[in-house]
Amino acid sequence: MPLLKAEGLTFSYGRAPLIAGLSFELRRGDFMCVLGPNGSGKSTLLKLLTGYLKTQGGGVKIKGEAPGAMAPGRLARLAAFVPSETSTPYDFSVAETVLLGRTGRAGFWRGYSAEDRAAAGLAMEETGLTRLAPRSINTLSTGERQLVFIAQALAQEASLLLLDEPTSHLDLKYKADIMALLSRLAGRGMAVAAVLHEPALARLGCNKALLLRGGGEFSFGPAAEMLTVASLARTYGLPPGSPLLGSGFTPG
Repeated sequence: MPLLKAEGLTFSYGRAPLIAGLSFELRRGDFMCVLGPNGSGKSTLLKLLTGYLKTQGGGVKIKGEAPGAMAPGRLARLAAFVPSETSTPYDFSVAETVLLGRTGRAGFWRGYSAEDRAAAGLAMEETGLTRLAPRSINTLSTGERQLVFIAQALAQEASLLLLDEPTSHLDLKYKADIMALLSRLAGRGMAVAAVLHEPALARLGCNKALLLRGGGEFSFGPAAEMLTVASLARTYGLPPGSPLLGSGFTPG
């Protein structure tokens, strides 16, 4: 059984379709990049997959269950989501922020258990944040903060990880580090899907690719087949020779 299955997904904010008849599935070990121009439905897709938005056609199953029908605690055990925009109105430490990832399991009224704290500790170790545990999250760099919210998601111990632009506003080192981390997590049996804005990053571990072109047009398949210069040029409306499409892809 796939961890995530989308079948015939359809959604629109108006008359024109944004997502139409979209189908794909992810299994353990898959790392899918989602690429496409602004307004093509990438962030909307993640909201549909988590049940935040209700589909207007088709359906989503996470481990055979519809996310919109699950209790929050059940959904938190299966899927974790890292949004593109995060806010930290309170001056929490890194450790406290990561521990919030256990709220879906612990609930709001029960104190965190030793198991919860151990899971948060492992998530910080996985993301290289252990040394920053006592630091205020508001004193961190943008890249460090991004890792904190990925660690918060990992603390849920879910099998499916969805990320919206996890490398935005980061320098090249942090981009590479985060892509390596996501690839490593997929290699350990998670299913990972990440919205990216730079096609070149998709070469760093993605084995599947979903290209959204807007107006309901899409392509899905193995990354080696999807991430060709010709396919990316068509997706972004750029000439095939544009350096923005990255290098090293097999011409399509």
